[in-house]
Amino acid sequence: MKINHFLFCAAVLSCCASTVVRATETTDDPDATAESLVNQPLIVTPLVMQTVRRPVPVKGGDGRYHLEYELQLDNYSGDDVTADQLHVLDAATGTVVGEFNAAKLAARLVVRDTRAVPGQLGASQLGLLYVHVIAAQLGDIPKSLDHRLTMTSNNMTVAATAARLPVDVPTNLVIDPPLRGQRFIAGDGCCDSTRHVRATLAINGRAFTAQRFAIDWEAMDANGRIYVGNPKDPKSYIIYNKPAYAVADARVIAAVGNLKNSPIGSFPLNLPIDQADGNHVVLDLGGGHYALYAHFAPYSVQVHVGQNVHRGQVLGMVGTSGNSSEPHLHFQVTDGPSTLLSDGLPYLLPKFHATRAGASTKAFDQAIIDGKPIATVPLAAPAEHEQELPLDLWIVDLPD
Repeated sequence: MKINHFLFCAAVLSCCASTVVRATETTDDPDATAESLVNQPLIVTPLVMQTVRRPVPVKGGDGRYHLEYELQLDNYSGDDVTADQLHVLDAATGTVVGEFNAAKLAARLVVRDTRAVPGQLGASQLGLLYVHVIAAQLGDIPKSLDHRLTMTSNNMTVAATAARLPVDVPTNLVIDPPLRGQRFIAGDGCCDSTRHVRATLAINGRAFTAQRFAIDWEAMDANGRIYVGNPKDPKSYIIYNKPAYAVADARVIAAVGNLKNSPIGSFPLNLPIDQADGNHVVLDLGGGHYALYAHFAPYSVQVHVGQNVHRGQVLGMVGTSGNSSEPHLHFQVTDGPSTLLSDGLPYLLPKFHATRAGASTKAFDQAIIDGKPIATVPLAAPAEHEQELPLDLWIVDLPD
């Protein structure tokens, strides 16, 4: 979908500035006894950490398990505060399972203020820290996480441990890919891309990250080009008008097909939020899982609301309608029927083949701009994959 980030900020109550200069620990462990809380050392911290949603681990194509989630940071002081370092800990053992220095925090902390200094929260500001933790093996996944944050305000540094976060069991949702054939590239996929993972939207008074595990699927020709010919003509794109398939036996709960393609080269201006998906289909997969296919070509949608579809049935043809800057298939799985008022969930593909990936998001974007073959890098993982999720910019062959 590549939806533009909407404003996501809120004021929080200010509190007295901290004059503490030594580091200690706090906790918000819901299982902690009243006695243990009373016995903790007291420390005033300018930042407060709050968890947003427990992560659902997913096995990536690299064979490792990826935990993707957001940590909300609130500045309760009237001064600027810098996030210096974050250690993500296995709550049971205290082992460090993720470490983010000041530079990494600055790159991952999103404050919806164009004047914000990277890695810094202004007085009474909040920000979302997009965290990615990797476990090498299934047995390495913690049952819950703690977060130890070091922060500086007025040249005084303090650290605190808080925001205990239970971890869900790894996803066992296995669905077919929405496309079939060779040389598809998983644009803006899991787990460190920004345009989907960080597309947290404030809607109806709540925050949602529906695109947390979304992929913008593009296709390439044998020479690695995303389009050949006039870049303004949707028919020049390799993926345009390719069929998209039902990933499982499911029921259609939304189907829109009468919107025109958006002009190629930029996102449409003043697009109503309810048209962001363009021509689209939403499937109820059962078990609280819903699949969105967005940006179909005009009048190509072949199903209707209430229809039961079978695995592999054609739903529509790839286009560039809605909030789209070029032809692609936006695909995501969420925990609710609304494409925006829901949170993104991971899933697994039964089989795929991959040996290379796009070199970077910049290289991916450049290939869309100039029509030249995308720069690629080899993958260290095996070529054949089963019940894994392709990672960001992986170039994959999907079973016919």
